[in-house]
Parts: sequence; structure tokens; C-alpha cells
Amino acid sequence: MNLSVLVVDDAKAICTHVTRIVRNAYPKASVVSAFNGREAQKCLEGAQFNIIICDWEMPQMSGLDLLKWVRQQDAYKSVPFLMVTSRGERDYILKAIQAGVSDYLGKPFSAASLETKIQKLLFGKTSEAKAGVSSTGSIAQQKSFAKKPKGLAQLRTSKGVYRCAIKDLSLRDVLVVIKNEENGTFPDILEQAVVDIEQTSGDSVARINGFVSRLEAFDNRIDTPFVSVKVTFVDDDPEKLEHISKYIASIQR
Repeated sequence: MNLSVLVVDDAKAICTHVTRIVRNAYPKASVVSAFNGREAQKCLEGAQFNIIICDWEMPQMSGLDLLKWVRQQDAYKSVPFLMVTSRGERDYILKAIQAGVSDYLGKPFSAASLETKIQKLLFGKTSEAKAGVSSTGSIAQQKSFAKKPKGLAQLRTSKGVYRCAIKDLSLRDVLVVIKNEENGTFPDILEQAVVDIEQTSGDSVARINGFVSRLEAFDNRIDTPFVSVKVTFVDDDPEKLEHISKYIASIQR
């Protein structure tokens, strides 16, 4: 894939920083910078990009206004749009979701967190997508699981209640890992689910409604010790979205 990236931020230092991160991860990538929404429009009208990484607050045209314009263009209705901003208030999050944002990354951010977001938006997976998975998939997957989870949660479906580790989390979905217990049962695809996400401080729990959109064995054997479950959220409750946003910001520090 010849990756083409548009970075939009009125701070040239941020554009340079993001460009460096992208090129370190994808040496052959083409990265174009725009310093406000108007410049970004001209870039988008003159070329096709695979992903847009955009700041919220900019002169002449904000990131939100650019996002709304982008989603009105046939060529960009489904192109990943990553909003990068220090704004974490629920009103901002809701506006971005309603306008069609793909994901949200709070400032300040690390190179690893930005690369993970890009991997997920482009390939639906994290680092193993870029590195490539072996024919069995087990080595890469086991290494991925060996990494420290991003938090704990409880998955509730009609089949039962599952304690799980959070492997990835965005405003739109969560990827969790549950243990393959002997004689156990698993959630069904498209089954309604509730995810109780525990705040890292332990002070509160966000109960997010969604549905099971993916179920996958962690490696290619019938006795796999773990199963990954992706739950896509359907909640638009402002308080819950605010909770998730703060949680994401806390695990990116």
C-alpha cells in the first residue's frame, strides 16, 4: 500500500512531529502538511489521501468544519479522519462523532499512540498488521497478548458475564480478551452486549451498550487459551462518551 497522509495543524512543529512519526513507521509514505482547514481543502481537491490527521482549533477553518466538508465529498465519505486535539469535553466529542470522525487522539500524545491509531484506522489492527502475521498467527498474537493490557472490563451478554482485559479502545469500539474456560461459552456475533469499563483510578465504571462485531481465536488451535472480542458501541450518552474520552487520555500518558 502506497500510503498517502494529510496532516492538518496550524502549529508547524506539530506537523513536523506527526510527519516524523508517520515516516518512521512507514518509510515509503507520502506526507503532506496543511496549516489550516482552507489549505487542507485545496490539498484534498488536488490529490487522494488514505488518512487525514487533523487538529481541531485552527484559523480560517476549524478541524470540525473541515471534517463536515470532508464527509460531504464522495471521495472522502469513508476515509479515516483522526482528530488530534487537547479538547476532551463531551460536547466536543459528540460534535465530532456526529460529524463523522473516525477516532480521537488527545494532546499531548506519544509516537506509539499515534502509530497505533493509524494502524487501527487503516488496517483494523495494531502493530502486527504492519509487521505481518505468520501463517499460523500464533507467535505474533501471543506477543501482542503479552503486552500489558490497557485496563480491565466486564463484558455482559445473554451467554454470561466475562472478566476481560482491554487491548484497544476508541470512542466507537473496544477490543477485549477473555479467557477460554473449559466447557465455556462465548458471545455470538451481532449479539447485544454491555461493557463495564473500569476507570483506571477505580473511582467509577462506564456501562457502554453495544453489539459483538467480531469474535476471534487468539491463535489457530481449538484449545486456544484466549479469545478476542470486539464490541462496537451504540451509546451516544454524553456522560459515557466523556468517561471513555478521559479513560483513553489516561492510558495514553
